[in-house]
Formats: sequence, structure tokens, C-alpha cells
Amino acid sequence: MIITIEITDEKQREQFEALRKEKSAEEFAARCFEDGLKLAEHRERQSQLEAEAAKHPLLQFPEARAEFRDLDAATLTAALKAKDPQDPIAIEITRLVSAYMGQVSEYARQNGNRLPTAMRVDMPKAIIEKAAFEIAARAIRAGVQKAGPASNASAAAA
Repeated sequence: MIITIEITDEKQREQFEALRKEKSAEEFAARCFEDGLKLAEHRERQSQLEAEAAKHPLLQFPEARAEFRDLDAATLTAALKAKDPQDPIAIEITRLVSAYMGQVSEYARQNGNRLPTAMRVDMPKAIIEKAAFEIAARAIRAGVQKAGPASNASAAAA
């Protein structure tokens, strides 16, 4: 295949010359073409991935209340180990886990008590949100495993 490129725009010509450095014009143009094909292929793959992801539900979980967003892992771990149901940190984790489980349960209820094979999740950012998400994910996995392969649920949902 023979391709001829005519650059009539002066700015493009200057950019071409500046970028090609020591390479011949033909060699540089061939490299640009190859890189352009790779970029086009990457964009096509990305579009396919986005289309596939759009088929799966997106769960958006609530954020932790402001006073809990900056907790460090040690404080969170200590609160969880204390198992004090009156601890404000434990109450916030319970609220978040309940919200997470509520969304998953609602999705399952709307779909014949079935979970999808995959779910997209608006990932939690704060440490307390991540901990609550992990607790909920473990509970979902345990429920799916208990239900067994006869159900249409998937551990990938968690």
C-alpha cells in the first residue's frame, strides 16, 4: 500500500519537522502512521470496554459523614475490635454497610432475586467507606456461596 501525505498547513509542517529530528521524513511518517493505528485500535478497545461496562448496573454508595472521612486505619480497627454498638464509628460503619446492602438487595429484588454476574461500583474513597464496603462485599460473597450454583447469583458481584 502506498500512501502519500501532503502537508499544506505551515504549523503542521513545522510540528512534523520538529518532531522527526534525525529521522527521514518517510521513516517518521511511517512511524506516525503505525502509532496512529495503535491509537485507533486502543480507542476502539476502550469503546468496547465502555459499552460492556454500561451493560452492568452502577452502584453509587453514600459517602461517610464528614466527621468520619479522615479516620486513620488504627482508629477504625480499634473501634471495630471494641464491638461497642454505641460507638459513633461503629454506628457510621453500620449505616454505610446497611446502605451498601440495601442497594444490592434492591437490585436483586428488581431482577427476580438475582444478582448480575458483574457490577460496576463507584468505589469508596475514605478508609471507613472502604472498610464498610469490604464488610458488605464479604456478606454478599457468603450469601452467594451459601445459595450455591443453583442460584443465578455471582461472587463477582461483591
